[in-house]
Amino acid sequence: NFSAAEAEIRVRQVIYSPAKSVIAEKDITGKIAVNQHKIFETTLTIPDPQRWDIDHPHLYTLQTAVYRNDQLLDRYSSTFGVREIRFTADHGFYLNDRRVQLKGVNLHHDLGPLGAAFNLRAMERQLEIMKNMGCNAIRTSHNVPAPELLDLCDRMGLLVFNEIFDKYDGKADIVDTTQFENFAQRNIRNFVVRDRNHPSIFLWSVGNEIGDVQWNLNNGFYKLQTMINYLKKYDQTRPVTLVCDSYESAKLRHFDYYDVHSWNYGRRYRLARQLEPNKPVIVSESASTLSTRGFYELPLPEKKTDFTRSLQVSSYDLNAPDWAEVADDDFMWQQEEPYIAGEFVWTGFDYLGEPTPYNNRWMKENGLTDNDASRSSYFGIVDLCGIPKDRYYLYKSYWKPDETTIHILPHWNWAVKTGENIPVFVYTNGDCAELFLNGTSLGKQCKDPKSARSIDRFRLMWHAVPYQPGELKAVAYKAGEKIGEQTLKTAGASAKLRLSPDRHILTADGADLSYILVEAIDQDGNVCPLADHEVHFNINGAGTIAGVGNGNPQSTNPFQSASVNLFYGKAMLIIKAGSSKGRIDIEASATGLKSAKLSLKVE
Repeated sequence: NFSAAEAEIRVRQVIYSPAKSVIAEKDITGKIAVNQHKIFETTLTIPDPQRWDIDHPHLYTLQTAVYRNDQLLDRYSSTFGVREIRFTADHGFYLNDRRVQLKGVNLHHDLGPLGAAFNLRAMERQLEIMKNMGCNAIRTSHNVPAPELLDLCDRMGLLVFNEIFDKYDGKADIVDTTQFENFAQRNIRNFVVRDRNHPSIFLWSVGNEIGDVQWNLNNGFYKLQTMINYLKKYDQTRPVTLVCDSYESAKLRHFDYYDVHSWNYGRRYRLARQLEPNKPVIVSESASTLSTRGFYELPLPEKKTDFTRSLQVSSYDLNAPDWAEVADDDFMWQQEEPYIAGEFVWTGFDYLGEPTPYNNRWMKENGLTDNDASRSSYFGIVDLCGIPKDRYYLYKSYWKPDETTIHILPHWNWAVKTGENIPVFVYTNGDCAELFLNGTSLGKQCKDPKSARSIDRFRLMWHAVPYQPGELKAVAYKAGEKIGEQTLKTAGASAKLRLSPDRHILTADGADLSYILVEAIDQDGNVCPLADHEVHFNINGAGTIAGVGNGNPQSTNPFQSASVNLFYGKAMLIIKAGSSKGRIDIEASATGLKSAKLSLKVE
C-alpha cells in the first residue's frame, strides 16, 4: 500500500469449469497499513473435478480480482488443471493412475524459416504435426521455453519434460561458487515459479549433459545439489532429473541426488539402472537417425555411419552417428525392457545449426571446407519446413497402432535401366503387407516380432524390386484382415504447380500464419519427386510473405524471399496476416509450368 492512508481490500476469486461455468467462488477482506504489503490466502474446493489428461486436457480458470472500496484495482486469470502423476521403477509413468508410455520428441526453440523469435501459430503447427504422428510429450531442449509453448501443451494435451540449462563445465563463465549460487537461485526460481502451474509439466530437468556434474569436477555434485534444492524449494509436487550421457559416470552415483534416471542414447541407462534399480528410467534422447527428405541413395549403407560426399543422408532411415541408433532400436529396447517410461526422439523437427554428420571435422577429413557445410540439421522426423520425412510414418505406425498407416518408399521415378533392383520399404501398423508392381505380386512380407535385428520387427522390406515405371501398391493386413492399401505411381513430366494451405482463414492480428505447401505435379496430379524448379510468388492484399523454405539442409538461400527452389518436388511458402481484414491473393509461377493461384481470408 503506497497510498497515504490505510487501505481496506477485498479479493474476489472465482473458479470456472472447462465449460466456463462458475463452480467455486469466495471473497476475502483485509486491511493494509501505509507502506506495507499483505498476503491474502484462501481455499476454494472443486467438487468432482474433471482431470487433465492427454486425451481430454480439461482446464479450469481462476479469476482473481482486487478491489478497494468496491473499485476494481486489478484482475488476473490463471489457467490450471487437476491431475495426478507418478513414476514407478518397474512400470514407468502414470497419469491419473493410468500407465502412459512416453512417446516424446525433443524440440529446439527455432521455428525453421522464421528463425528463433516465437510465433504462436508456428509453434502450434509444430505441435499439431507431432501429435498427429502419435507424440504425447515434448522435451524443451535445452532451455527455458516460451510460456506460450506451455499454454499450448496444456490446451492440446501434451506432456512436458521442462529443462532449464544445457551443458556447462569449466569453460563456462560461471565457475565461482558464490556467483554460481546466485545465478542458479535467481534463474531456477524464475523458471519454476513461472511454470509450476502448468498441468502439462510432469518432470523438471536441471540440465543436459553437464560434464562437470556427472564427473563431480569443479564441485559438480555440490552444484547439482544446489540446483535441486532450489528447484524443490519452489515445487515439491514433481520429480527432478539430470540428463546424462557419460555411461561410466553412473559409478559416481550422481543419481542419488535426483528422482528419475534420464539418459541419452544407446542403452547408456543400463549401468545406472543396475546400480540403482529403484528409480524410474527415461530415454531423454533417442535415435538421432539422420535423413534428408526425398533423397535416396544406393546401394543401401552397410553401416549406419556410411555417409557420402553428396552432403545429404538417404531417407531409407538406416543412418545414424556412431553414438546413436535408428528408430527401430529404441522401439525394440522399450519392448524388451518395459520398465523404461518412454523416449524423447532427437529430434521432432530439423533445426538451424548442428548439421551432423557433415560437421567441420567431417569436412576437413574429406577434403571439403566450411563453405560446403550445411545450414541445418538432418535429425528431424520432419524437415525444417515441417514436411514429414519417411521416418514420420515409421513412428506413426508404432506410436498409433490402432490407426491405419501405410507408407511406401522410395519414390518411383528412377533413372536406371528397367529391371535394375531397387529396395522398397513399407511402414505400416499392420503385421504384414503384400507388394504389387503394375499388378504383379512381389510377395507378402511379415514383421518378425522376435527378431534380434530391430528393423525386421518394425519395417517390411523388399530388397530387390526390379525397377519398372508404373505403379507400386502395398496392401496391408493385421491379424489376417486387410486394413488398407496405398499406391505410389511413377510421375510424368512436371506440368503445373499446386498450392495446399494448412489454413484458409487467418486472424487479422499481424502475426497469424498460413503454411502453404508448394508442389510440382504432372498432368494427373502426381507429385514429381525430382522437380527442382525455381518458384516465384506474387502476393497482394491483406498479408505478406513471412518466409520460404524447402527443407534442404545444404541450402543457404535466404528465408525472406519471394522465390524458392523446389527440393525433391516440394517447398513451403509461409504467409503472415496483416492487421486489417481482407483477402490475400497468391500466385506461384515457374518456368515451363502452369501457374497456381490461391486466395486466403483474413478476418
